[in-house]
Amino acid sequence: MKKRLLLACLLLLGFASPGLALAESQKLPEGTSYDQIGQKIQDFYQKNEKTSAAMETAIFDTEGTIYRGNFGYSDKENQVKADDDTVFEWGSITKLTVWISVMQLWEEGKINLEEDIKTYLPDDFLKNLHFDKPITMLDLMNHQAGFDEQNTYLKGDLSIEELLRTRQPNQVFEPGTVSAYSNYGTGLASYIVEILSGQSFADYVHEHIFQPLKMDKTALLPDLSDNHYVQEKRQEIKSYDSNGNQKNADFELSLYPVGRATGTLDDLQKFAQGLLKQEGLFKRPETWSALFTATSTYPGTDIPLNAHGFWYQEYEVRLLGHGGNSAGFSSMLLLDLESGLGQVIMTNQYQERIYNYQMPELVFGPKKTADKQSYETFSPGYYRSARTFNSGPFSFLKTIPGYTYYLNEKADAPQMNGDFWVASEANGQAKITRAYGDALKLSNWDLIKDYGMVLLFALAVIFSLLSLLIHAGLDCWRLIFRKNKDSYPLARKLWIYLTAVLILAVPINLFNVFNKLMTASANVDYTWNFVLLAVTGLLLTVSALYPFYLKKKERWTKGQLFFAAMISLSSLMMVANILYWSLYQWWAAY
Repeated sequence: MKKRLLLACLLLLGFASPGLALAESQKLPEGTSYDQIGQKIQDFYQKNEKTSAAMETAIFDTEGTIYRGNFGYSDKENQVKADDDTVFEWGSITKLTVWISVMQLWEEGKINLEEDIKTYLPDDFLKNLHFDKPITMLDLMNHQAGFDEQNTYLKGDLSIEELLRTRQPNQVFEPGTVSAYSNYGTGLASYIVEILSGQSFADYVHEHIFQPLKMDKTALLPDLSDNHYVQEKRQEIKSYDSNGNQKNADFELSLYPVGRATGTLDDLQKFAQGLLKQEGLFKRPETWSALFTATSTYPGTDIPLNAHGFWYQEYEVRLLGHGGNSAGFSSMLLLDLESGLGQVIMTNQYQERIYNYQMPELVFGPKKTADKQSYETFSPGYYRSARTFNSGPFSFLKTIPGYTYYLNEKADAPQMNGDFWVASEANGQAKITRAYGDALKLSNWDLIKDYGMVLLFALAVIFSLLSLLIHAGLDCWRLIFRKNKDSYPLARKLWIYLTAVLILAVPINLFNVFNKLMTASANVDYTWNFVLLAVTGLLLTVSALYPFYLKKKERWTKGQLFFAAMISLSSLMMVANILYWSLYQWWAAY
Protein backbone atom coordinates (compact mmCIF):
# COMPACT_ATOMS: atom_id res chain seq x y z
CA MET A 1 0.00 0.00 0.00
CA LYS A 2 2.83 2.41 0.91
CA LYS A 3 4.66 1.61 -2.34
CA ARG A 4 1.56 2.34 -4.38
CA LEU A 5 1.06 5.62 -2.53
CA LEU A 6 4.69 6.64 -3.14
CA LEU A 7 4.43 5.80 -6.85
CA ALA A 8 1.23 7.82 -7.13
CA CYS A 9 2.90 10.81 -5.47
CA LEU A 10 5.85 10.64 -7.86
CA LEU A 11 3.56 10.46 -10.87
CA LEU A 12 1.52 13.36 -9.51
CA LEU A 13 4.68 15.48 -9.06
CA GLY A 14 5.78 14.65 -12.58
CA PHE A 15 2.46 15.78 -14.06
CA ALA A 16 2.29 18.81 -11.78
CA SER A 17 5.76 20.06 -12.79
CA PRO A 18 6.17 19.20 -16.49
CA GLY A 19 8.20 22.37 -17.13
CA LEU A 20 10.69 21.53 -14.38
CA ALA A 21 11.09 17.99 -15.60
CA LEU A 22 11.57 19.22 -19.19
CA ALA A 23 14.07 21.92 -18.18
CA GLU A 24 16.15 19.36 -16.31
CA SER A 25 16.19 17.03 -19.31
CA GLN A 26 16.91 19.63 -22.00
CA LYS A 27 20.47 20.78 -22.45
CA LEU A 28 22.23 23.57 -24.31
CA PRO A 29 25.02 22.78 -26.82
CA GLU A 30 27.60 23.57 -24.13
CA GLY A 31 26.09 20.80 -21.98
CA THR A 32 24.35 22.93 -19.36
CA SER A 33 20.71 22.15 -18.65
CA TYR A 34 18.15 24.86 -19.32
CA ASP A 35 17.46 25.39 -15.62
CA GLN A 36 21.14 25.95 -14.75
CA ILE A 37 22.15 28.49 -17.40
CA GLY A 38 20.72 31.42 -15.42
CA GLN A 39 23.03 30.77 -12.50
CA LYS A 40 26.02 30.42 -14.82
CA ILE A 41 25.32 33.78 -16.43
CA GLN A 42 24.82 35.45 -13.03
CA ASP A 43 28.15 34.07 -11.85
CA PHE A 44 29.80 35.23 -15.08
CA TYR A 45 28.47 38.76 -14.60
CA GLN A 46 29.61 38.93 -10.97
CA LYS A 47 33.08 37.89 -12.09
CA ASN A 48 33.27 40.80 -14.54
CA GLU A 49 31.02 43.46 -13.00
CA LYS A 50 33.89 45.78 -12.01
CA THR A 51 34.42 46.72 -15.65
CA SER A 52 30.74 46.47 -16.61
CA ALA A 53 27.84 48.86 -16.99
CA ALA A 54 24.46 47.47 -18.09
CA MET A 55 24.11 44.05 -19.71
CA GLU A 56 20.92 42.33 -20.75
CA THR A 57 20.65 38.94 -22.39
CA ALA A 58 18.00 36.46 -23.43
CA ILE A 59 18.38 32.79 -24.37
CA PHE A 60 15.50 31.21 -26.21
CA ASP A 61 14.34 28.42 -28.46
CA THR A 62 11.47 28.12 -30.92
CA GLU A 63 9.03 27.59 -28.04
CA GLY A 64 9.91 30.61 -25.95
CA THR A 65 12.36 32.13 -23.48
CA ILE A 66 14.79 29.83 -21.65
CA TYR A 67 16.44 32.59 -19.63
CA ARG A 68 16.18 36.38 -19.45
CA GLY A 69 18.42 38.57 -17.31
CA ASN A 70 19.06 42.28 -16.65
CA PHE A 71 22.32 43.24 -14.99
CA GLY A 72 24.12 46.40 -13.96
CA TYR A 73 23.29 50.05 -14.47
CA SER A 74 22.01 52.12 -17.34
CA ASP A 75 23.35 55.10 -15.35
CA LYS A 76 26.18 54.08 -13.02
CA GLU A 77 26.68 57.53 -11.55
CA ASN A 78 23.06 57.73 -10.36
CA GLN A 79 22.73 53.98 -9.69
CA VAL A 80 19.86 53.54 -12.16
CA LYS A 81 19.50 49.81 -12.82
CA ALA A 82 18.84 48.36 -16.26
CA ASP A 83 15.36 46.85 -16.60
CA ASP A 84 12.90 45.62 -19.20
CA ASP A 85 12.18 49.19 -20.31
CA THR A 86 15.84 50.11 -20.95
CA VAL A 87 16.70 50.75 -24.60
CA PHE A 88 20.02 49.96 -26.27
CA GLU A 89 21.45 50.72 -29.69
CA TRP A 90 21.69 47.69 -31.99
CA GLY A 91 24.73 48.92 -33.88
CA SER A 92 25.39 46.85 -37.00
CA ILE A 93 22.76 44.25 -36.17
CA THR A 94 20.60 46.88 -37.91
CA LYS A 95 22.14 45.70 -41.19
CA LEU A 96 20.08 42.51 -40.95
CA THR A 97 16.98 44.61 -41.62
CA VAL A 98 18.57 45.62 -44.94
CA TRP A 99 19.24 42.05 -46.03
CA ILE A 100 15.80 40.82 -44.93
CA SER A 101 14.24 43.67 -46.91
CA VAL A 102 16.28 42.69 -49.98
CA MET A 103 15.17 39.07 -49.64
CA GLN A 104 11.54 40.14 -49.34
CA LEU A 105 11.89 42.04 -52.62
CA TRP A 106 13.64 39.01 -54.11
CA GLU A 107 10.71 36.84 -53.05
CA GLU A 108 8.39 39.25 -54.89
CA GLY A 109 10.54 39.01 -58.02
CA LYS A 110 11.60 42.66 -57.90
CA ILE A 111 15.34 42.04 -57.74
CA ASN A 112 17.86 39.57 -59.10
CA LEU A 113 20.62 39.05 -56.54
CA GLU A 114 23.16 38.18 -59.24
CA GLU A 115 22.50 41.11 -61.56
CA ASP A 116 24.63 44.26 -61.84
CA ILE A 117 23.33 46.71 -59.21
CA LYS A 118 23.63 49.49 -61.80
CA THR A 119 20.38 48.04 -63.17
CA TYR A 120 18.57 49.36 -60.10
CA LEU A 121 20.47 52.61 -59.51
CA PRO A 122 20.11 55.96 -61.34
CA ASP A 123 22.32 56.35 -64.40
CA ASP A 124 25.98 57.07 -63.64
CA PHE A 125 25.32 56.92 -59.89
CA LEU A 126 28.58 55.16 -58.98
CA LYS A 127 31.61 57.25 -60.02
CA ASN A 128 34.65 55.52 -58.50
CA LEU A 129 34.47 51.99 -59.87
CA HIS A 130 37.83 50.73 -61.15
CA PHE A 131 37.09 47.15 -62.26
CA ASP A 132 35.14 45.84 -65.22
CA LYS A 133 33.51 43.07 -63.20
CA PRO A 134 30.03 44.24 -62.12
CA ILE A 135 28.90 44.47 -58.50
CA THR A 136 25.89 42.30 -57.63
CA MET A 137 23.57 42.40 -54.64
CA LEU A 138 25.25 39.20 -53.45
CA ASP A 139 28.56 41.06 -53.47
CA LEU A 140 27.01 43.72 -51.23
CA MET A 141 25.57 41.06 -48.92
CA ASN A 142 28.93 39.29 -48.67
CA HIS A 143 30.80 42.60 -48.20
CA GLN A 144 32.80 41.76 -51.32
CA ALA A 145 31.98 44.73 -53.56
CA GLY A 146 35.57 45.99 -53.16
CA PHE A 147 34.75 49.38 -51.62
CA ASP A 148 37.38 51.24 -49.62
CA GLU A 149 36.58 52.42 -46.11
CA GLN A 150 34.88 55.80 -46.07
CA ASN A 151 33.51 58.31 -43.60
CA THR A 152 30.03 58.24 -45.12
CA TYR A 153 27.61 57.40 -42.37
CA LEU A 154 27.82 59.86 -39.49
CA LYS A 155 25.69 62.66 -38.05
CA GLY A 156 24.25 65.16 -40.49
CA ASP A 157 21.13 66.20 -42.37
CA LEU A 158 21.88 64.43 -45.66
CA SER A 159 19.48 61.82 -47.02
CA ILE A 160 20.59 58.26 -47.80
CA GLU A 161 20.74 59.13 -51.50
CA GLU A 162 22.75 62.33 -50.91
CA LEU A 163 25.24 60.56 -48.65
CA LEU A 164 25.79 57.75 -51.11
CA ARG A 165 26.00 60.05 -54.11
CA THR A 166 28.36 62.66 -52.68
CA ARG A 167 30.59 60.51 -50.45
CA GLN A 168 31.65 57.63 -52.62
CA PRO A 169 34.74 55.59 -51.70
CA ASN A 170 37.14 54.18 -54.24
CA GLN A 171 36.70 50.62 -55.38
CA VAL A 172 40.05 49.09 -54.38
CA PHE A 173 39.36 45.34 -54.78
CA GLU A 174 37.82 43.39 -57.63
CA PRO A 175 34.26 42.33 -56.69
CA GLY A 176 34.06 38.87 -55.16
CA THR A 177 37.77 38.59 -54.29
CA VAL A 178 38.18 40.21 -50.85
CA SER A 179 35.83 40.44 -47.87
CA ALA A 180 36.05 44.02 -46.61
CA TYR A 181 33.22 44.99 -44.26
CA SER A 182 31.47 47.96 -45.82
CA ASN A 183 28.95 50.40 -44.39
CA TYR A 184 28.81 52.06 -47.78
CA GLY A 185 27.88 48.79 -49.50
CA THR A 186 25.10 48.13 -46.99
CA GLY A 187 23.83 51.68 -47.38
CA LEU A 188 23.78 51.19 -51.14
CA ALA A 189 21.59 48.10 -50.68
CA SER A 190 19.17 50.07 -48.47
CA TYR A 191 18.91 52.76 -51.15
CA ILE A 192 18.03 50.07 -53.72
CA VAL A 193 15.29 48.91 -51.32
CA GLU A 194 13.93 52.47 -51.29
CA ILE A 195 13.99 52.65 -55.10
CA LEU A 196 12.28 49.29 -55.65
CA SER A 197 9.71 49.62 -52.86
CA GLY A 198 8.83 53.28 -53.36
CA GLN A 199 9.09 53.82 -49.59
CA SER A 200 11.67 55.33 -47.30
CA PHE A 201 13.76 52.60 -45.76
CA ALA A 202 12.44 53.34 -42.26
CA ASP A 203 8.80 53.13 -43.43
CA TYR A 204 9.52 49.90 -45.28
CA VAL A 205 11.13 48.25 -42.23
CA HIS A 206 8.36 49.30 -39.86
CA GLU A 207 5.69 47.95 -42.21
CA HIS A 208 7.42 44.75 -43.34
CA ILE A 209 9.59 43.74 -40.37
CA PHE A 210 8.79 45.50 -37.09
CA GLN A 211 5.00 45.35 -37.32
CA PRO A 212 4.73 41.68 -38.37
CA LEU A 213 7.00 40.75 -35.44
CA LYS A 214 5.10 43.07 -33.05
CA MET A 215 8.22 45.11 -32.31
CA ASP A 216 6.64 48.30 -30.93
CA LYS A 217 9.64 49.54 -28.93
CA THR A 218 12.30 49.90 -31.63
CA ALA A 219 13.23 53.04 -33.59
CA LEU A 220 15.30 53.35 -36.75
CA LEU A 221 15.56 56.98 -37.91
CA PRO A 222 18.68 59.01 -37.04
CA ASP A 223 16.86 61.06 -34.39
CA LEU A 224 14.68 58.06 -33.31
CA SER A 225 11.57 60.14 -34.04
CA ASP A 226 9.81 57.13 -35.54
CA ASN A 227 9.22 55.80 -32.00
CA HIS A 228 8.69 58.43 -29.31
CA TYR A 229 8.96 55.92 -26.48
CA VAL A 230 12.45 54.93 -27.63
CA GLN A 231 13.40 58.54 -28.30
CA GLU A 232 12.61 59.49 -24.70
CA LYS A 233 14.10 56.39 -23.09
CA ARG A 234 17.35 56.82 -25.03
CA GLN A 235 17.94 60.05 -23.10
CA GLU A 236 17.96 58.13 -19.82
CA ILE A 237 20.77 55.69 -20.56
CA LYS A 238 24.45 56.62 -20.47
CA SER A 239 27.33 55.08 -22.36
CA TYR A 240 30.65 53.69 -21.14
CA ASP A 241 33.87 52.39 -22.60
CA SER A 242 34.99 48.77 -22.45
CA ASN A 243 36.46 49.36 -18.97
CA GLY A 244 33.24 50.78 -17.58
CA ASN A 245 34.26 54.45 -17.66
CA GLN A 246 31.68 56.95 -18.88
CA LYS A 247 32.12 58.23 -22.43
CA ASN A 248 30.29 60.64 -24.70
CA ALA A 249 28.15 58.83 -27.26
CA ASP A 250 25.84 61.65 -28.33
CA PHE A 251 25.61 61.24 -32.08
CA GLU A 252 23.15 60.36 -34.80
CA LEU A 253 23.68 58.05 -37.74
CA SER A 254 22.65 59.68 -41.03
CA LEU A 255 23.11 56.44 -42.96
CA TYR A 256 20.80 54.86 -40.42
CA PRO A 257 20.20 51.47 -42.14
CA VAL A 258 23.78 50.44 -41.33
CA GLY A 259 23.53 50.77 -37.55
CA ARG A 260 20.99 53.11 -35.95
CA ALA A 261 18.19 50.77 -34.72
CA THR A 262 17.53 51.31 -31.01
CA GLY A 263 15.13 49.47 -28.75
CA THR A 264 14.49 47.11 -25.86
CA LEU A 265 15.96 43.66 -25.45
CA ASP A 266 12.45 42.20 -25.71
CA ASP A 267 12.11 43.64 -29.21
CA LEU A 268 15.52 42.36 -30.28
CA GLN A 269 14.50 38.93 -28.98
CA LYS A 270 11.28 39.11 -31.01
CA PHE A 271 13.38 39.90 -34.07
CA ALA A 272 15.82 37.06 -33.41
CA GLN A 273 13.10 34.59 -32.48
CA GLY A 274 11.21 35.41 -35.67
CA LEU A 275 14.36 34.49 -37.58
CA LEU A 276 14.84 31.32 -35.55
CA LYS A 277 11.22 30.18 -35.90
CA GLN A 278 11.23 31.30 -39.55
CA GLU A 279 7.90 33.08 -39.38
CA GLY A 280 6.40 36.51 -39.95
CA LEU A 281 8.79 37.86 -42.57
CA PHE A 282 8.40 35.80 -45.74
CA LYS A 283 5.46 34.26 -47.56
CA ARG A 284 7.20 31.11 -48.79
CA PRO A 285 9.31 28.62 -46.80
CA GLU A 286 11.69 28.46 -49.77
CA THR A 287 12.72 32.05 -49.06
CA TRP A 288 13.79 31.13 -45.54
CA SER A 289 15.90 28.30 -46.94
CA ALA A 290 17.46 30.69 -49.43
CA LEU A 291 18.16 33.32 -46.75
CA PHE A 292 20.15 30.92 -44.60
CA THR A 293 22.04 29.30 -47.47
CA ALA A 294 25.73 30.19 -47.59
CA THR A 295 26.62 32.79 -50.23
CA SER A 296 30.36 32.81 -49.50
CA THR A 297 32.75 30.31 -47.96
CA TYR A 298 36.20 30.41 -46.42
CA PRO A 299 38.81 30.26 -49.23
CA GLY A 300 39.64 26.72 -50.33
CA THR A 301 36.99 25.15 -48.07
CA ASP A 302 33.28 24.44 -47.97
CA ILE A 303 32.97 26.11 -44.54
CA PRO A 304 30.28 28.80 -44.80
CA LEU A 305 31.34 32.39 -44.12
CA ASN A 306 28.29 34.47 -44.97
CA ALA A 307 24.64 33.80 -45.80
CA HIS A 308 22.93 36.76 -47.50
CA GLY A 309 24.42 39.25 -45.01
CA PHE A 310 24.37 36.97 -41.94
CA TRP A 311 27.82 36.00 -40.66
CA TYR A 312 28.67 32.50 -39.51
CA GLN A 313 30.44 32.03 -36.18
CA GLU A 314 32.24 28.83 -35.22
CA TYR A 315 31.64 27.91 -31.58
CA GLU A 316 31.15 24.28 -30.47
CA VAL A 317 28.22 24.54 -32.87
CA ARG A 318 27.92 26.63 -36.03
CA LEU A 319 26.02 29.86 -35.40
CA LEU A 320 24.54 32.47 -37.69
CA GLY A 321 24.01 36.09 -36.79
CA HIS A 322 25.58 39.52 -36.47
CA GLY A 323 27.31 41.71 -33.91
CA GLY A 324 26.94 45.42 -33.48
CA ASN A 325 28.89 48.42 -32.17
CA SER A 326 27.94 52.07 -32.07
CA ALA A 327 29.65 54.99 -30.33
CA GLY A 328 28.60 53.75 -26.90
CA PHE A 329 26.83 50.41 -27.25
CA SER A 330 27.65 46.82 -28.22
CA SER A 331 25.29 43.97 -29.05
CA MET A 332 25.15 40.43 -30.40
CA LEU A 333 22.59 38.19 -32.08
CA LEU A 334 23.42 34.48 -32.46
CA LEU A 335 21.27 31.65 -33.85
CA ASP A 336 21.87 27.92 -33.74
CA LEU A 337 19.56 26.92 -36.56
CA GLU A 338 20.21 23.19 -36.15
CA SER A 339 19.26 23.03 -32.47
CA GLY A 340 16.69 25.80 -32.67
CA LEU A 341 18.41 27.95 -30.03
CA GLY A 342 19.37 31.60 -29.94
CA GLN A 343 20.86 34.32 -27.77
CA VAL A 344 20.76 38.11 -27.88
CA ILE A 345 23.00 40.38 -25.82
CA MET A 346 22.88 44.17 -25.33
CA THR A 347 25.29 46.43 -23.44
CA ASN A 348 25.82 50.17 -23.07
CA GLN A 349 29.59 49.85 -23.54
CA TYR A 350 31.67 50.71 -26.59
CA GLN A 351 33.54 47.75 -28.13
CA GLU A 352 32.45 45.48 -25.28
CA ARG A 353 34.09 42.04 -25.70
CA ILE A 354 33.50 40.01 -22.54
CA TYR A 355 29.74 39.56 -22.76
CA ASN A 356 29.36 39.72 -26.53
CA TYR A 357 32.18 37.33 -27.40
CA GLN A 358 33.00 35.22 -24.31
CA MET A 359 29.63 34.77 -22.62
CA PRO A 360 28.06 32.91 -25.59
CA GLU A 361 30.48 30.06 -24.81
CA LEU A 362 28.32 29.35 -21.74
CA VAL A 363 25.49 28.53 -24.13
CA PHE A 364 27.07 27.30 -27.34
CA GLY A 365 30.37 25.86 -26.13
CA PRO A 366 33.91 27.14 -26.71
CA LYS A 367 34.95 29.06 -29.79
CA LYS A 368 36.74 27.11 -32.45
CA THR A 369 40.08 28.28 -33.74
CA ALA A 370 41.85 27.50 -37.00
CA ASP A 371 42.41 23.89 -38.04
CA LYS A 372 45.77 22.22 -38.63
CA GLN A 373 45.76 22.95 -42.38
CA SER A 374 45.32 26.69 -41.80
CA TYR A 375 48.28 26.76 -39.40
CA GLU A 376 50.36 24.94 -42.01
CA THR A 377 49.31 27.45 -44.69
CA PHE A 378 49.61 30.46 -42.41
CA SER A 379 52.54 32.84 -42.92
CA PRO A 380 53.55 34.90 -39.84
CA GLY A 381 54.11 38.59 -40.35
CA TYR A 382 52.39 41.95 -40.43
CA TYR A 383 48.76 41.97 -41.56
CA ARG A 384 46.39 44.81 -42.33
CA SER A 385 42.62 44.72 -42.29
CA ALA A 386 41.12 44.97 -45.77
CA ARG A 387 38.63 47.34 -44.18
CA THR A 388 40.79 50.42 -43.99
CA PHE A 389 41.51 53.64 -45.88
CA ASN A 390 43.54 52.04 -48.66
CA SER A 391 43.55 55.13 -50.89
CA GLY A 392 42.90 58.86 -50.86
CA PRO A 393 43.79 61.58 -48.35
CA PHE A 394 42.74 59.52 -45.31
CA SER A 395 45.11 56.70 -46.20
CA PHE A 396 47.61 57.86 -43.55
CA LEU A 397 45.21 56.30 -41.00
CA LYS A 398 46.00 52.75 -42.17
CA THR A 399 49.25 52.77 -40.18
CA ILE A 400 47.26 52.95 -36.92
CA PRO A 401 47.81 49.76 -34.86
CA GLY A 402 44.13 48.79 -34.97
CA TYR A 403 44.39 48.35 -38.72
CA THR A 404 47.93 46.95 -38.90
CA TYR A 405 49.19 44.26 -36.52
CA TYR A 406 51.71 41.45 -36.20
CA LEU A 407 50.72 37.77 -36.17
CA ASN A 408 53.25 35.31 -34.78
CA GLU A 409 53.43 31.56 -35.43
CA LYS A 410 50.36 31.03 -33.23
CA ALA A 411 48.47 33.89 -34.92
CA ASP A 412 48.08 35.58 -31.55
CA ALA A 413 46.89 39.20 -31.64
CA PRO A 414 44.07 41.07 -29.85
CA GLN A 415 42.59 41.92 -33.26
CA MET A 416 41.94 38.20 -33.92
CA ASN A 417 39.67 38.04 -30.87
CA GLY A 418 40.07 34.25 -30.70
CA ASP A 419 37.87 33.85 -33.79
CA PHE A 420 37.92 30.99 -36.24
CA TRP A 421 40.06 31.79 -39.28
CA VAL A 422 41.41 30.29 -42.47
CA ALA A 423 44.74 31.17 -44.11
CA SER A 424 45.02 31.31 -47.88
CA GLU A 425 46.95 32.95 -50.69
CA ALA A 426 45.77 34.67 -53.86
CA ASN A 427 47.83 36.43 -56.51
CA GLY A 428 50.95 36.04 -54.40
CA GLN A 429 49.45 37.69 -51.31
CA ALA A 430 48.73 35.80 -48.10
CA LYS A 431 45.53 36.61 -46.24
CA ILE A 432 43.57 35.63 -43.17
CA THR A 433 39.81 35.24 -43.55
CA ARG A 434 37.41 35.34 -40.62
CA ALA A 435 33.90 36.60 -39.98
CA TYR A 436 33.47 40.26 -40.95
CA GLY A 437 36.44 40.44 -43.30
CA ASP A 438 39.93 39.63 -44.48
CA ALA A 439 43.35 40.73 -43.27
CA LEU A 440 46.02 40.97 -45.98
CA LYS A 441 49.68 40.27 -45.31
CA LEU A 442 52.03 43.17 -45.97
CA SER A 443 55.23 42.59 -47.90
CA ASN A 444 58.53 43.85 -46.52
CA TRP A 445 58.48 46.54 -49.19
CA ASP A 446 55.00 47.66 -48.10
CA LEU A 447 56.22 47.95 -44.52
CA ILE A 448 59.36 49.83 -45.55
CA LYS A 449 57.34 52.28 -47.63
CA ASP A 450 54.59 52.93 -45.11
CA TYR A 451 56.60 53.13 -41.93
CA GLY A 452 59.61 54.60 -43.68
CA MET A 453 57.38 57.51 -44.65
CA VAL A 454 56.13 57.78 -41.08
CA LEU A 455 59.74 57.89 -39.89
CA LEU A 456 60.66 60.59 -42.41
CA PHE A 457 57.59 62.54 -41.35
CA ALA A 458 58.64 62.35 -37.70
CA LEU A 459 62.25 63.33 -38.45
CA ALA A 460 61.14 66.35 -40.49
CA VAL A 461 58.83 67.49 -37.70
CA ILE A 462 61.44 67.00 -34.96
CA PHE A 463 64.19 68.81 -36.91
CA SER A 464 61.88 71.70 -37.82
CA LEU A 465 60.66 72.07 -34.25
CA LEU A 466 64.22 72.11 -32.91
CA SER A 467 65.30 74.53 -35.61
CA LEU A 468 62.45 76.88 -34.83
CA LEU A 469 63.04 76.74 -31.07
CA ILE A 470 66.82 77.20 -31.35
CA HIS A 471 66.65 80.11 -33.78
CA ALA A 472 63.82 81.79 -31.91
CA GLY A 473 65.72 81.34 -28.63
CA LEU A 474 68.94 82.77 -30.06
CA ASP A 475 67.13 85.72 -31.60
CA CYS A 476 65.37 86.48 -28.31
CA TRP A 477 68.67 86.20 -26.42
CA ARG A 478 70.37 88.64 -28.83
CA LEU A 479 67.43 91.02 -28.60
CA ILE A 480 67.26 90.98 -24.80
CA PHE A 481 70.98 91.21 -24.11
CA ARG A 482 71.77 93.27 -27.22
CA LYS A 483 74.46 90.90 -28.34
CA ASN A 484 76.34 91.02 -31.61
CA LYS A 485 74.49 91.11 -34.85
CA ASP A 486 73.16 87.87 -36.25
CA SER A 487 75.45 86.26 -38.83
CA TYR A 488 72.44 85.14 -40.88
CA PRO A 489 71.18 87.55 -43.60
CA LEU A 490 67.50 88.47 -43.39
CA ALA A 491 66.49 86.43 -46.49
CA ARG A 492 68.08 83.29 -45.11
CA LYS A 493 66.56 83.90 -41.67
CA LEU A 494 63.06 84.29 -43.13
CA TRP A 495 63.54 81.15 -45.19
CA ILE A 496 64.48 79.15 -42.06
CA TYR A 497 61.48 80.40 -40.10
CA LEU A 498 58.94 80.02 -42.91
CA THR A 499 60.12 76.51 -43.81
CA ALA A 500 59.89 75.34 -40.19
CA VAL A 501 56.39 76.82 -39.85
CA LEU A 502 55.23 75.17 -43.11
CA ILE A 503 56.56 71.76 -42.04
CA LEU A 504 54.94 72.02 -38.60
CA ALA A 505 51.68 73.12 -40.22
CA VAL A 506 51.31 69.64 -41.76
CA PRO A 507 50.93 67.64 -38.49
CA ILE A 508 48.76 70.41 -37.06
CA ASN A 509 46.49 70.18 -40.10
CA LEU A 510 46.33 66.37 -39.88
CA PHE A 511 45.52 66.60 -36.18
CA ASN A 512 42.65 68.90 -37.11
CA VAL A 513 41.45 66.36 -39.69
CA PHE A 514 41.56 63.60 -37.07
CA ASN A 515 39.61 65.73 -34.61
CA LYS A 516 36.96 66.37 -37.26
CA LEU A 517 36.67 62.63 -37.81
CA MET A 518 36.11 62.18 -34.08
CA THR A 519 33.21 64.66 -34.09
CA ALA A 520 31.23 61.99 -35.95
CA SER A 521 29.51 64.43 -38.28
CA ALA A 522 28.71 63.97 -41.95
CA ASN A 523 28.42 67.75 -42.35
CA VAL A 524 32.10 68.37 -41.57
CA ASP A 525 34.00 69.75 -44.56
CA TYR A 526 37.56 68.47 -44.91
CA THR A 527 38.16 70.14 -48.27
CA TRP A 528 40.06 73.16 -46.97
CA ASN A 529 42.32 70.99 -44.82
CA PHE A 530 43.55 69.13 -47.86
CA VAL A 531 43.64 72.25 -50.06
CA LEU A 532 45.98 73.77 -47.47
CA LEU A 533 48.07 70.60 -47.47
CA ALA A 534 48.32 70.73 -51.27
CA VAL A 535 49.40 74.40 -51.14
CA THR A 536 51.84 73.58 -48.33
CA GLY A 537 53.37 70.85 -50.49
CA LEU A 538 53.96 73.34 -53.33
CA LEU A 539 55.50 75.93 -51.00
CA LEU A 540 57.76 73.33 -49.40
CA THR A 541 58.94 72.24 -52.86
CA VAL A 542 59.92 75.84 -53.59
CA SER A 543 61.52 76.08 -50.16
CA ALA A 544 63.64 72.97 -50.80
CA LEU A 545 65.07 74.60 -53.96
CA TYR A 546 65.44 78.11 -52.55
CA PRO A 547 68.97 77.56 -51.04
CA PHE A 548 70.37 77.06 -54.55
CA TYR A 549 69.25 80.63 -55.31
CA LEU A 550 70.53 82.01 -51.99
CA LYS A 551 73.94 80.37 -52.32
CA LYS A 552 74.62 82.28 -55.51
CA LYS A 553 74.20 85.55 -53.63
CA GLU A 554 75.74 84.70 -50.25
CA ARG A 555 78.86 83.08 -48.85
CA TRP A 556 78.16 80.11 -46.59
CA THR A 557 80.41 78.25 -44.20
CA LYS A 558 80.44 74.45 -44.23
CA GLY A 559 78.24 74.43 -41.13
CA GLN A 560 75.72 76.79 -42.68
CA LEU A 561 75.73 74.73 -45.85
CA PHE A 562 75.06 71.55 -43.86
CA PHE A 563 72.23 73.22 -41.94
CA ALA A 564 70.64 74.52 -45.15
CA ALA A 565 70.86 71.04 -46.68
CA MET A 566 69.06 69.60 -43.64
CA ILE A 567 66.27 72.17 -43.94
CA SER A 568 65.84 71.39 -47.65
CA LEU A 569 65.90 67.67 -46.91
CA SER A 570 63.21 68.11 -44.24
CA SER A 571 61.09 70.01 -46.77
CA LEU A 572 61.45 67.18 -49.27
CA MET A 573 60.60 64.60 -46.59
CA MET A 574 57.33 66.37 -45.92
CA VAL A 575 56.56 66.80 -49.62
CA ALA A 576 57.17 63.07 -50.09
CA ASN A 577 54.64 62.33 -47.34
CA ILE A 578 52.04 64.66 -48.84
CA LEU A 579 52.42 62.86 -52.17
CA TYR A 580 52.64 59.33 -50.73
CA TRP A 581 49.52 59.63 -48.57
CA SER A 582 47.60 61.60 -51.25
CA LEU A 583 47.12 64.50 -48.83
CA TYR A 584 46.86 66.86 -51.79
CA GLN A 585 43.64 65.23 -53.06
CA TRP A 586 41.15 67.72 -51.68
CA TRP A 587 38.59 66.61 -54.28
CA ALA A 588 38.53 63.13 -52.68
CA ALA A 589 37.99 64.34 -49.10
CA TYR A 590 34.59 63.67 -47.59
